Amino acid sequence: MSHGSHVLISPVSATSTTTGDLWPVSNLVQGPGVGFDAADPHNQIGSGGGSRWVTAAPGGFPSDFIVAAGEPVLTFDLGSDTPINAIHTWGYSVSNANGVQDFSLRFATDADGTGGFGTSIPSNPMLSMLIDDASMQTNGFGAVTARYVEMTVHSTYYSNGGQGPPAGGDRVGLGEVAFSVPEPSSVLLGFLGLAGLAFRRRR
Repeated sequence: MSHGSHVLISPVSATSTTTGDLWPVSNLVQGPGVGFDAADPHNQIGSGGGSRWVTAAPGGFPSDFIVAAGEPVLTFDLGSDTPINAIHTWGYSVSNANGVQDFSLRFATDADGTGGFGTSIPSNPMLSMLIDDASMQTNGFGAVTARYVEMTVHSTYYSNGGQGPPAGGDRVGLGEVAFSVPEPSSVLLGFLGLAGLAFRRRR
């Protein structure tokens, strides 16, 4: 699916270090036509337990989930080594502060496996989201080729000084996740540019 000069893809699966989630982590990878609209601007579809992921509330309400249980870590499997250069996220809610705000990514190839994040791909971008329960949000990063993407949630809007709505904090929530694959022509142009540079250097 095209979005600007990119193709949106959904992971084939997602896992989380959290336990007893209220709504399952599999909701993060429902994809076009189910999790988000297949047409631009790709707004999130549905609401509640059928379409979003949210943790349990181990500290009870109100409390800071990250203080009570630590930073959630999500792992996305793209199925095979895939060139990607951006993550697209959809938020959890606008009526509370449980939504993800700051997060970081690490990457691993098929050969690295899920135990090898950061081994052959040192990239570790720090990114953030706005409170929004409909719009697609895009965070670009330097192009990598990876099978697995690890997302560590560092804060929700509650845990980051209460910058969001006043309620919440006891859970961590997110709507949907996809990635951008550079168009084949863009990849080819980049390759040809590098090849041309190498040729000029040899001359």
